[in-house]
Amino acid sequence: MTSDLDGLLVISLEQAVAAPYCSRLLREAGARVIKLERPEGDFARKYDDILDGDSAYFVWLNSGKESVTVDLKSDMDIALLQNLIKKADIFIQNLRPGAVERLGFGYQSIQRINPNIIMCSISGYGSKGSYSKMKAYDALIQAETGLCSVTGPPGEPSKVGASIVDIATGLTAYGEILKKLIKRGIKSGSGSHIELSLFEVLSEWLSVPLSYYEYADKLLQGTGMDHGQICPYGAYDTKDGKIFIVVQNHMEWVRLCEQVLGKPALVSDPLYDSNMKRTENRNALKLEIEAVFKLSDRNQLMDSLQKAGVACGSINTLKDLSKHDALKRKNVLSSGNNFSLIRRVGDENKNLQVPELGAHSNSVRREFS
Repeated sequence: MTSDLDGLLVISLEQAVAAPYCSRLLREAGARVIKLERPEGDFARKYDDILDGDSAYFVWLNSGKESVTVDLKSDMDIALLQNLIKKADIFIQNLRPGAVERLGFGYQSIQRINPNIIMCSISGYGSKGSYSKMKAYDALIQAETGLCSVTGPPGEPSKVGASIVDIATGLTAYGEILKKLIKRGIKSGSGSHIELSLFEVLSEWLSVPLSYYEYADKLLQGTGMDHGQICPYGAYDTKDGKIFIVVQNHMEWVRLCEQVLGKPALVSDPLYDSNMKRTENRNALKLEIEAVFKLSDRNQLMDSLQKAGVACGSINTLKDLSKHDALKRKNVLSSGNNFSLIRRVGDENKNLQVPELGAHSNSVRREFS
């Protein structure tokens, strides 16, 4: 069985999360990925050691790749990278802005080596401007873009508990690379350069809160489990705990009022007859809803809400996620151990091996010498 990207060669001069996540997605779609690491290794290898001595981050991001250690101050390794680029379809790098240019591997240089190559450069704040030289990590970008200001309880800016900036940027890079591959296939094989920054990807995700400020003079802040612009949408008390509900449109609002709350008059109540009115009167509406919800337990309400076609769910812990019926896993091999990890569904069915540092250095050097 062939995979979608069988036969494609990806060279990734990468570290940390964003670029490795992108290249892992390409690998799971069938591409061959050669990961170039500094002699001491990608520093994500040492983020933690909870998987029997291996890093959870590194194992999650790097299965199926080939690891080659390179010292790009060495003429021999510069020549190796040139040879790899000659044969590559895709070159990914997330070094500091200007670093690959100083090494002789900016886009203009590699295009002369391989006119058909697709290059993807990932940075913190872009390659130009006063911020381009700033170091950038996930939490810093969450803070700089204002994401923290609209996350968490009111008045208590909070970061998101996952590497959302890196993941978003890796996914965006993956999508942009696939677009360029399609274009290259349709339009006679011309290469291209994709430039992405963590800041631009996440700031685009903040478009709606920013619009509220710039066009409505409303400075949004965190709302805890509630949604800042949609109501009812969030956690509500029942007889035996909280339940999460989401009402996205008028018909769902009607069904909630009539079939679950037994309060059809709320549908046309002037305090609640539009989403904006419900959002403005969120606290009063919460009292109306919980007055009914607290008479029933969660399971009863889940059943009633689902029958009425109103979205609902549980507020789970990671312990709950571990046992979730909808969870999909794949086995990943690392340091001789078999780990069952959450993976997106890709083309690759076999268990992929996480490479030891430099495990493929000799074989790749022989192949591309």
